[in-house]
Amino acid sequence: MKVIMNKNILLAIIFCLSFFCLSLFSVEGFDWKNLRYSGNAITTDEMAHIPSGYYYLKTGRYFLNPEHPPLIKDLSALPLLLLNPIFPDIKSNTNIDEHFAWYQYPPKEFIFSKNLEIKNAQWDWAGVFLFNPQSNPDLIAFFARSSVIFFNALLLFLLYRLLSVAWNEKVALIGIFLVAFSQFSIAHSSLVTTDFMSSILQLLSIISFSIYIKSFIEKKKTTLFFTITILFLSMSLLSKFSSIILGPSLFVGGLIYIAFTKKKWAVICDYFLRFSIISLLTLLVISIYYYFHTLNMNNDDMVAQLNFFYPNGLPLGIGNMLEFFIYSNPILKGLAQYINGILMVLSRMSVAYQKIFFMGKVYGSEGAGALYFPALYFTKLTVGMLVLNLFAISYTFYKLLKNKEILSKKILVFLENPLSFFILFFIYSFAFITLTSTLQIGLRHIFPIILGVTLLTAKKVYSAWELKILKIKFKYIFYIIFATIILSVFFSFPNYISFYNIFAGGTDNGYKIATDSNFDWGQDTKKIVSFVETNNINKIYVDIDVEAFVPLRWYLKDAYETIDLKKDILPESGSYLALSISKYETYKNRYAFLENNLIQKIGETILVFQIP
Repeated sequence: MKVIMNKNILLAIIFCLSFFCLSLFSVEGFDWKNLRYSGNAITTDEMAHIPSGYYYLKTGRYFLNPEHPPLIKDLSALPLLLLNPIFPDIKSNTNIDEHFAWYQYPPKEFIFSKNLEIKNAQWDWAGVFLFNPQSNPDLIAFFARSSVIFFNALLLFLLYRLLSVAWNEKVALIGIFLVAFSQFSIAHSSLVTTDFMSSILQLLSIISFSIYIKSFIEKKKTTLFFTITILFLSMSLLSKFSSIILGPSLFVGGLIYIAFTKKKWAVICDYFLRFSIISLLTLLVISIYYYFHTLNMNNDDMVAQLNFFYPNGLPLGIGNMLEFFIYSNPILKGLAQYINGILMVLSRMSVAYQKIFFMGKVYGSEGAGALYFPALYFTKLTVGMLVLNLFAISYTFYKLLKNKEILSKKILVFLENPLSFFILFFIYSFAFITLTSTLQIGLRHIFPIILGVTLLTAKKVYSAWELKILKIKFKYIFYIIFATIILSVFFSFPNYISFYNIFAGGTDNGYKIATDSNFDWGQDTKKIVSFVETNNINKIYVDIDVEAFVPLRWYLKDAYETIDLKKDILPESGSYLALSISKYETYKNRYAFLENNLIQKIGETILVFQIP
């Protein structure tokens, strides 16, 4: 009863419930009896993740979408077991051409084949499962998203609880408020994608590890947080492969912390042993989890998929090692599949096949340059959050300059509670890897950095809470900023994916900064259906950035046709054309003749013209 009556816990629950509701209603709308028109369309990555998660739970195989770990996809698929949608037959004695159900939708038969499993034909699987004539993709997405949103809200509350232990309840409350009331957080927590949940899990891993190390140094009981650290570290690595940065980051951060605070070889050796045990147990948990996903995978087929992915073989004998793992025992077999996923991500990062629209220019594998992530950070987050960031940085430098103690003493004071140091070191490690990569397909790829900065900002806000400026306590200024953040979130509802702040000219002009998952992830595609059916249009031509022709074909059948205005002949006069805003603006000279024929804006990302 005492726990329930705690005001801070009640506020934390309110924040988490608000976060849950904003996330759910922003993507699913309010007309749940008619999901065909309510909410957002299934976004690009969800078309791979949702069908793959259900495939894992039904088959015990992990051939599809192995470039992403299974945890989040599994969670999204749990309620689908109750919904029990049609599961297409997977034929072992039939060879089907790749893209048969995507580029040639609808296929003659809604079946799948073993050879497509090996080729990781996840888009074809989406075509025959998600857009099966006997299924309801909107209802499947509703169940899958609801599950992910629920677990994200739960993890947000766990973040509050752990921060309360590491720092205190008020800092924790400010921290989860800034996470919960953020268009950027809500946009990505409401989808069956990996970025938000994996980032929360990474921060939970860092917090639990910092509490564990502090307890170890102070010779207190460590069993509880030893176990919690392994749990969250395993979940992080099972949610996104980039979480692997946690390993070296935590190890080196812990080594630096112990070297500064204890300076004893015996303690350092003890730390080496403890971290080794944590690492091995984490690896064991991952291998066991993957065991249930590789349980029904034929060994020869796994090797065949490896050979398909890496036709020239893997260097340094890695291919032979993976083959040994696959044929040796079930636990190592699971580990082999996990390592395969890591290799796929590393391969993608080294050769970034991408098309980036950034600040009016289009870039390819070379990337958009060093300004890409900073520009998006300052235009995709709320102005209130940016003001708090600026305050936190300024206040930190002010305290450093005011404190006249020697540097070594300042460091020791800073390390009295090591969490801030661990977060800072993780931010540096993550930034070093991601900011030097040319893979730039959305601000979401530095989500862990954003959450880390948010928590550090919350701590600085709390430290200045009772200070005064011109006889006014800072806390009242902070309350005003918090109010503007809440208002910003509510006024921008439900267009959180497309949200840009006033520094970018608002959401209406955000496409001028960057598109892709920053602005247009296909979320407005379904709104074309409502436009066509409401206006009794016989056919609409569509030229948008995302590959949405399968969902539109499922909805509109022959009333829809894709077109590429860069090379195709213009449709006949009087025809309707749905054109993504980013394409229209990028090639405005080519489309200038359409300017006076705008019929309607659909959502935030699509314009409908009538051909003159």
